Parts: sequence; structure tokens; C-alpha cells
Amino acid sequence: MTFEGITDYRGEIWKTIQFPEEDNILTTENICISNYGRLVRMVDGKPRLFNAYNLNGYPHIKIKTNEIKIYRGYKKRKMKGYYLHKLVAQNFLEQGVDKIFVIHKDYNKQNNEVKNLKWATKREKELHQWSNPDFLEAKRNAKRTYAKLSENNVRLIKKMINDPNRKTRLKIIAKRFGVSTMQLHRIKTGENWADIPSL
Repeated sequence: MTFEGITDYRGEIWKTIQFPEEDNILTTENICISNYGRLVRMVDGKPRLFNAYNLNGYPHIKIKTNEIKIYRGYKKRKMKGYYLHKLVAQNFLEQGVDKIFVIHKDYNKQNNEVKNLKWATKREKELHQWSNPDFLEAKRNAKRTYAKLSENNVRLIKKMINDPNRKTRLKIIAKRFGVSTMQLHRIKTGENWADIPSL
């Protein structure tokens, strides 16, 4: 399939999107998708390239349905939304059992070429996200955000909050060391500074 006035990329393949019957898509919505993640809509019998817009960082499109809704006194067609990466995968990749998610191999949500996409299980998707360089960087930067306390202060705090005869309220201890009561709770439970022993 080729379109007059639209130059194909090398090895580009086009397919007409077959929307599920239950989505009740308007029959005049004739949309084609390529293995490069490009979209063509037929307008008055002529092909027109159109771009998806971003939703939660992912390219996304909205298609008219046969359903009508009343909005501020006017009749409007209801729209149905689709993520571009999922449409590419549905049209060009074989979907395995239990694989209901589509991942971007290079972690770039804007790169929707079929060679960059892969069907995945929930667990595979989670493992893939955890190895995302952006996630790993954020995790590294989040470590030791509580480092304004010195190790000696932490030892003293642990001694004070774990003292069975403590009379000082946590709020007072927190104010003394310039931290929140939540920070004290995290120190007490070992969520923060678990490697530092009490005095």
C-alpha cells in the first residue's frame, strides 16, 4: 500500500487499522498505520499524514465513534483514545499468551517503530522499567536525601527515640535536629540510616 503525495521511508509498510467492533468506531474513520508509527487519515478520498498528541508522555490519538453525547446543549460524537505504540504492536507484532503490555526497547516513548516495540507480560514490563536509565538515575539521586544529619546525630536520635523512659515528645526531638517527625519514624523503623547503630 502506498499513498499519492506521501514518500515512504525505506521498508515502510502500511496497514489499515481494524478497530475492534465493540469500540463502535465511525465507519468513515479510515486510518492507516505504518511499521514506523506514522499515521494516515483519508480525508475526502485523499491521504493526509497526521500526528498523535502526547498523553502521559506517550503519543496518543482519538477517533470518532458512532455514539452521540450532548455537551452544553450540542450534539457531539464520543471519541475513543488509543496509544500509538499499542496500535503499531497490534498491527505488526505477534502477541504471545499473557502479553498484554507493549514496551519500548530503548525506553524512548516517542520511538514507535515496530523494531523498537515488544509485547510483554506485567512482570516483564516491570523488570524493563526498573532497568530504565532514567529510573536508575532518579534512584541514585534519591539515595541519602536525609544526609543533612551527621552520623553522630543519628546515633543520638536513635538513643533518644528508643529510650523506654523517654519523656521528650518526638515533635521536640525533630525540632532540635531540624527534621520532620516522619523522618524520626523512618529512622526508628530502620527505613533510613539502618546501617548506623544507636549510642
